[in-house]
This record gives sequence, structure tokens and C-alpha cells, in this order.
Amino acid sequence: MTLTQRISELLQALNNGIPERETCIQLGFLATVTSEPFFIYGRAGSGKTMLTDRLAQTFKASNHLKINRHTQQLPENLGKYDFIAFQDFNPADDVAKENIQIALHNRKGAALTISSDQRPESVLNRAEIADQITLTISLPDSLSPAALCDLLQNLDRLENVSIPEALTVSKEERKQWCEEIKKVELSHETLRVISHLAELCDQSDIYVPIRKWLALANIARAIAFFNGRKQTVITDILFLGMPIWGKATSNSTITENFPGIVKSVMMSEIPEMLHEPYDAKTLHSKVKTLLHSSNNLYETKMFNNEPCLSYRITIAGEPTPLYVPLRYVESDEDFNPFNELKQVETRVRCNYHGTSSCTISIDSSVKNVGLRSSMSRNLSATAKFEDFATLPSYILKENDPQVAAEKKVKLEEYKKEAVAQTEKQTKYLFALRDLYQANKALRENLFCNKQLFDSIQGEVRSIFEANNVTANTLKETLELFKSLGKTSAT
Repeated sequence: MTLTQRISELLQALNNGIPERETCIQLGFLATVTSEPFFIYGRAGSGKTMLTDRLAQTFKASNHLKINRHTQQLPENLGKYDFIAFQDFNPADDVAKENIQIALHNRKGAALTISSDQRPESVLNRAEIADQITLTISLPDSLSPAALCDLLQNLDRLENVSIPEALTVSKEERKQWCEEIKKVELSHETLRVISHLAELCDQSDIYVPIRKWLALANIARAIAFFNGRKQTVITDILFLGMPIWGKATSNSTITENFPGIVKSVMMSEIPEMLHEPYDAKTLHSKVKTLLHSSNNLYETKMFNNEPCLSYRITIAGEPTPLYVPLRYVESDEDFNPFNELKQVETRVRCNYHGTSSCTISIDSSVKNVGLRSSMSRNLSATAKFEDFATLPSYILKENDPQVAAEKKVKLEEYKKEAVAQTEKQTKYLFALRDLYQANKALRENLFCNKQLFDSIQGEVRSIFEANNVTANTLKETLELFKSLGKTSAT
């Protein structure tokens, strides 16, 4: 049996009969084996004592010390214990507070946990030990209906648990493992995530002691070690994106931003994919419009830094000028014109429907007040547009050679852009596919937070799908050019 198989079976045995606490058991095990002090938070009856009792069974012939609120004096030699558990800790108790501080300094490598039904930010700060606790494990308040029914039907699994001795950890083994864990290399990818996370903490005024960063990095090494690797991978640090940070505000900030940090590091070779995908739809529309439009020269004027057709409509007895960019003429898409203030007028909608005549629709709420009235500025999201007028465009010259030449130049530019973007999108798609497939195998690693992993992988897949749509639209655009070549040949 490999070490990875053994730890997997040990975790299953520790978790036997405790529904929906697998992640808590895993985090507790990692902190226990690496001798990192941790805090268990949960309401009365959430399973804190059961969790600590199970974790104590990690060790072979475990020498387990339980300290409760009635304990007045600690044993002299704390180093002889494998596991020390402070249960129902209350920081208002000066004796208990002093006992914890003594234990933290004199435990000589013994695993140590503190449990309480008081919030960690309150308990740890009042006990003056916040900087010495590596992570916080928060137990859920309740069980899902399915888990509760399973628990009620299988109480024997909960009450009669015996960890096979062959799976338990001896003192000598733990000492040897700790030495081997120190030798595990933190990968460049792992360090980048930690670096970005530390930067987030600085920006958000979240204080994380250097001792804690060292301890968390050691847990990441332990995860790699128990998976049989000599270097960490991205899944070894997913536990950092869990609410292990003590304060509720810290947990909220970190858990909200952590998936984005991991995704940015995973996609560092293709950072362009973290932004909005290329607007292939607009390029396709431009090419389609140019290919199917005439070579007419229209009367225009420069407005808002582009040639526009000018219209004047009267709403509520008030003449109102509108300016329509020339690029929309003879197209078949809805758009909003400019108003006289050079702003996009969202209360008016236009469409040429492939002709030179502009169909104008207005929001029904401005019919009686006009576009200039302040009463019409605040429109609802469900604005209702009504047909208002269809106005012609003044043609200065039909089949103008200069217009034809300009269109030819534009089409050539668009073709080059479509070809270049197709090459880029193809490269991106292959890179995204390879990234997704490479990470897919990591899901079954020990201690992998599958929920967070699936969420990040899902985002990678969504980016792939979005860019696949972009690539297909670019392909359709290039087909338009091919159809033009066939028409010219005919």
C-alpha cells in the first residue's frame, strides 16, 4: 500500500459516520500531522468534540490530553502527549487563557486544537493568541435532510468507530514525514498564488503574520507529500480559499477573490483570455454590411469625430436633431443615434433594414414630454419603443468610384483582421483545452477542494466556449470573403 492510499483510507476511517464534515476532517488532519495549532468553531451540538476525538485517533497508541473549563492545572510534561485538545474554551476564564498560552509554548510538537462555540475573532483576540493559530475550521450548523436521514439510520457507524492500527501514525513516522515535507518544493505557480493572496491581504488590511504564511505553505507541502509528489501543484493550495482565516471579514474577502487569483495564475500564459472575448460579431456585421451595401455617396457632416447623417424629428411639439453614424447606413441592426449633446440617445432606436431610409422608434414615455425634458431622463429597464417615422437619406451620387475604392480598402483591412484574429483564437482554444485537460487529473488528488476546483474549471470551460463562439463567427466572416471571390469570378 502506498502512502497516498494509506492516508486516503485513514481519512475515510476518521470520517466514517460523520456526514458532511469531510473537509473539516481533512483540514484537521493536515494541521494535526504538521503540528500546527488550529481552532474549531461551531454551535453547541455541531460535532466539535466528535471531531477532536476522531483526530486524536490519528496516532498509534494515542496519548490524548483533554482540557475543559474545569481544568485548573496542566500536567508538567506536555511534550509526552500526541494530541492536546482545549474544549469549550472561554477567553473570559483567566486560568483557561493562561493554560492555552502555556501549552502553545511548551507542547514540544504535540498537535493542539482549541474548540469553542464563540466566534474565532472574539476568542482568539481576547485570549491574545490570534497570531499563533494557523487556521480555523468552522463546522456547519446543521445537516442536509439526506445526510440527517443517513445519520439516523446508521448511528452505529458514528458511535462504534475503530481506526485500523495499520493506518494510524506513530511518533517516529510523523517525525520522519515532517522532515520529508520540508523538502517538498513550492512550485512557481504556488508561489504566485500566495504572492497575489498576500497582496490582497495588504490591500484589504488583513494582517497575516509571517509565521502563519510559513505554516500554511508547510500544509501545502504536506498535501503534495501525501500525494506522492516532490513539488506542489495548484490544487495543493486550494484550501487557502476556504474560510480558515479567523475573522468573518477576512474570510469573506479572501473566499470571494481567491478563485479569480487562481484562475489568473492558471491562465498566466494566455492573460488575454481573462478579458472580454474579441468582438467577432461586430466585425462580421461590418463585413456583411459592406458586401451587401451600395456605393452611394451620402450627404454627411462630421459629428462626434465621425461622419454622420443628420435628421430632425419633432416630439411633443419640440424639434430635436439626431445624428446617425454613416457606418449604420444600409445595415440591418438596431442602434441608438447621437443627440445634440454628442451622447448616445438611448430613448431613440434606429434601423435602416438594409436600405437608405432610417426607421426611427421612440420610447413611449417621451411622446408627451419630448427628449429635452428632465422628466424623460429616468427610464425604466423595460422601456417600450413605438414606431415614430421613416426618413430618407440624401444621396449625393450613386455608384461613386471613391466610395467603392474606400470600401475595397476597408474590406481588405477587415479580411486581414479576421485572419489574424482567427489565428489568435485558434491558439487560445488549444491552450485552454490543454490547460483544462492538464488540471482535470488533479481533481482526484487527496485533499483537493472539489467544489472550488470544479468552480474554477467551470470558468475555464466557459471561457473556452465563449472563445469557440468567437472563432466560429470569425470563420463565418472569412466565408463571406470566399463568397465574394466566387461572385467576382462569375
